[in-house]
Amino acid sequence: MPLDDAERSVLAETERALAADDPSFARRWHRASGGGRRRSRAYLAVAVVGLLLIVGLFWLGLPGQALIVLLLTIGVLLGVGWRPRLPQSIRDELTPPGPRTPDPGT
Repeated sequence: MPLDDAERSVLAETERALAADDPSFARRWHRASGGGRRRSRAYLAVAVVGLLLIVGLFWLGLPGQALIVLLLTIGVLLGVGWRPRLPQSIRDELTPPGPRTPDPGT
């Protein structure tokens, strides 16, 4: 049974309040509900298409165009919100000493 507009707005307000009160729980819930899965698939699709174009252009002997496609692929990924995650060892080296904040991705 679909929700009417009033119920939908109450649900949206409840979700916003939950996210404000406990952001880590809201992120975990969002991932578990599959909202992040669709976005991950889109990022993967962009990366695979870009990689196939790059390999094809190199195979055709066009390294300049392959570089342009590489830069465009990275630009599109960054433009849609993709953020590369560094390995924990590198993040530890780059983090200045002092109190640490918890990692939002975990």
